Amino acid sequence: MKQHVLIPAAVLCLLAAGCGTQVEKYQGQTSRDDVENMGLNNEVTMEDENPRSVNKVGHTWGLKQDRELIKTAAQQLEGVAVKRVIMEADQVWVTVDIAGEEDMSEAERQEWKDQVGEAVYKAVPRYDIHVKIK
Repeated sequence: MKQHVLIPAAVLCLLAAGCGTQVEKYQGQTSRDDVENMGLNNEVTMEDENPRSVNKVGHTWGLKQDRELIKTAAQQLEGVAVKRVIMEADQVWVTVDIAGEEDMSEAERQEWKDQVGEAVYKAVPRYDIHVKIK
């Protein structure tokens, strides 16, 4: 009678020990905490890792970076100085000062506007660019 009780008990203990101890290391196992904390940094902070999130503006993208790209692209043309950049939705107005603009004909002014517009478009093609020479 001892054998009939001991053998099933031993088998049950071995099965229970083998099945239940590796639950945490199972690859598909996720806990509620894992699901709630998805996307958070590994540090103990509440910041997202998404670079386009609102708290990361200014480091990776944004109007400030676009404005700097526009200014740099326009000023790469010799004799061009950017006076103002106005951005509204998908429209950009760039006001530039060009050396010797007083002596230019209307055709030359239009050519300069086209050159500045093209340079800015190459830097930030997502905007409709309007150039004004002042």
